[in-house]
Amino acid sequence: MLLQLLGNVLKIIFLLDLWLRPRKRYRIPAVSRAWLRARTEKSIPRIFWQTNGSADVTLSLYVNYLLNRLLTPTFEYRFFDDEACAQFIKHNCGREIHQCYSRLQIGAARADLWRVLVLLHEGGIYLDIDATFSWPPEWFLSADQDELFLRDPDRRLTNYCLAAAPGNGTIVAIRDRIAENITTNTLKSVFDMTGPTVVNIVAGAAPVTIETAKLVCRQGQLTQKRFQYPDRLKGYWAKEQVEGPIVK
Repeated sequence: MLLQLLGNVLKIIFLLDLWLRPRKRYRIPAVSRAWLRARTEKSIPRIFWQTNGSADVTLSLYVNYLLNRLLTPTFEYRFFDDEACAQFIKHNCGREIHQCYSRLQIGAARADLWRVLVLLHEGGIYLDIDATFSWPPEWFLSADQDELFLRDPDRRLTNYCLAAAPGNGTIVAIRDRIAENITTNTLKSVFDMTGPTVVNIVAGAAPVTIETAKLVCRQGQLTQKRFQYPDRLKGYWAKEQVEGPIVK
């Protein structure tokens, strides 16, 4: 409740900053080493992943990053922009998956696939750039836990926060389902082709660890779409998928 109130106040400041300095941007680092050494090992590596079209962001997203970073002192932070995502998949994920990724024309769809692939290969916890942890991940990820999926108020599983150990079988199945959707190319929504619908179908039918979303993180506490897409609000993925195909 306190964070929500603080967020509403800060959003006014962020809006004024964007109005007064519309071109001002703040850079999120590509890598930030852990500030504190953890005392125990976990099955899920202490790596915190995020992505955005660019590392240069508005004040809103930068403050959101700082807050999340304060909540993850024992985690290494890794940020990937569009180019870094593409390079990671090219060099780590095989020709077939790289071809699937290269066919995607909408940034949000590419980010959906990338987050699954980095967790599959490296493990860790992924959080959308506009979301904020409710508590430190150290508190809700147990030592022997292999994955974590979140359930939204509508009872469906989501993908704006995912955690897994490397090679997790459910993450493998999600990757394969996304690749199949791209190959068949019959779906018209990013949400269904690469996004939460895939996670809900696959993980919802598997014996996985599921937590209520708001107990782990919340979206939009300090941000809104105009802060995330200040130069291309019309390029928001929900509008892009109406204007053109998801897969080329």
